[in-house]
Amino acid sequence: MTVAFYLIAAAMLAAALALLLVPLVRHGRKQGRSRGVFALAVVVALAVPLASVGIYALVGTPKTLAGVEPAKELTIDQALASLHEQLKAHPDDVSSWLMLGQTYTMLKRPTDARDAYDGALKADARNATAMVGWAEADSLVRDDHRLEGRSRELLDAALAIDPQNQRALWLLGISDFQQERYAEASATWKKLQPLLDPDSNVARAVAKQIALADERAAAHP
Repeated sequence: MTVAFYLIAAAMLAAALALLLVPLVRHGRKQGRSRGVFALAVVVALAVPLASVGIYALVGTPKTLAGVEPAKELTIDQALASLHEQLKAHPDDVSSWLMLGQTYTMLKRPTDARDAYDGALKADARNATAMVGWAEADSLVRDDHRLEGRSRELLDAALAIDPQNQRALWLLGISDFQQERYAEASATWKKLQPLLDPDSNVARAVAKQIALADERAAAHP
C-alpha cells in the first residue's frame, strides 16, 4: 500500500461529507435541533477531510489540524454531548447517527465510530453511508486493519444499493487487495475510475494502484 491510498480516502471522504452535511443541517433546522449539533457539523466539515489521511496512515494528528479552530460557543465535547442528547430523545435520527460516526472517526475513536454507524443501521438497515462507515471504522479497530467478514458484507450491500458509491468501491478494492485477489481489486477500482475526474490527482493515484494490482495479478495468477 502507498500513500496514494490515504490521499484518495481523504478526497473521497471530503466529497462524501459535502453530500452528507448540507442536507443534514437543513433537516436539523427544520426539526429545531440544538446549536451544539450545528457547531459539530462545522467542526466535522472542516476537520474530517484533513484528519482522514492521518487516520488511514495510523500516525499522529496531522499538523494542519492545529489551524482548525473549534466552534467558539461550544467545545467539541459539549457539541458531542448535545448530539448524544438528541439521539437519546430520537434514536431513529439517522442523520445524527451519521454525524456522530464521522466525528468519532475524526477524533480517532473508531470503536465509538463503529457503534454510531451501528446505531444508524438499526434506524435504517439500508443506509449505504452507514454501511460504508461501519466497514471503514471496523478496519481501524482491528489490529490487522482487514476489511472482511461483516465489513465485506456491508460493502457489497452498499454497492448493491448504490453501485457508484466511490468510498465503497475504494474500500472493496482494498479488501480484495488485502486478500491477494489482485485481479478482483483491479476490476473493482476500474469501476471507480469513470466516476473520477480524469485530470485529478485522485484519478492518477487510482490508476497507479490499478497498475500495481495488475502487476501482482500477473505475477501471482
